[in-house]
Amino acid sequence: MTRIVDMFRKSPFDLLYKHGQMVTECTRLVKPLFEAIFNGDEAARQDITKRISDAEKQADLFKMEIRRIMPKSVFMPVHREDLLRYLKIQDDLADTVEDIAMMASLKKLTAPPKLREEIIAFLEIVLQVCTLADEATNHLKPLVDAGFKGEEFIEVLELAEKAEVLEHQADEKGLQVARTLMALEDEMKPSDLIIWFRILKYVGKLADYADKTGEWLRNMLAK
Repeated sequence: MTRIVDMFRKSPFDLLYKHGQMVTECTRLVKPLFEAIFNGDEAARQDITKRISDAEKQADLFKMEIRRIMPKSVFMPVHREDLLRYLKIQDDLADTVEDIAMMASLKKLTAPPKLREEIIAFLEIVLQVCTLADEATNHLKPLVDAGFKGEEFIEVLELAEKAEVLEHQADEKGLQVARTLMALEDEMKPSDLIIWFRILKYVGKLADYADKTGEWLRNMLAK
């Protein structure tokens, strides 16, 4: 058993976990970013945007290292193609957060109070899905040690199921926010309206990618 675990340690799982930590750093900055936007705090928005960009770049470094060492893996408890697909979906989360930050940097955005309330409620659901994805990734190292079975395996399956339910709620809430945005179009600048639509689309993608990480991890472990 010790020999098998040692072989696992030569695999990219530790790096995948570190990559997930950088992705989580990005998603945790989403709410503070929106708070800075709503408060009109340009200095805070710029600082958070830089922190997001730095975390995304670090995630990319881990991603490249994982891809570099994959052919050297002596033993893999899952298919390489599945692991690379999981890495790609997880990386899409960080990329999408950066897309949100870059879109928000195009101009100083404004939003009516009603829209702010709807966006915050939307964010809360989306970030819950992201948190579940983060928890699933955190189970990777214990899963390796446990031989991809037992309580850790069951917990990952449960996390994936919870994420799937919340992702559907996020879709419904996203549609509601879009309707609110359309209802307020006469009160908003056309440029703000366009940018908010694009930002909200990216926010919805966060929930989608987070759900897919759990789903792909579940499918990967079930093979």
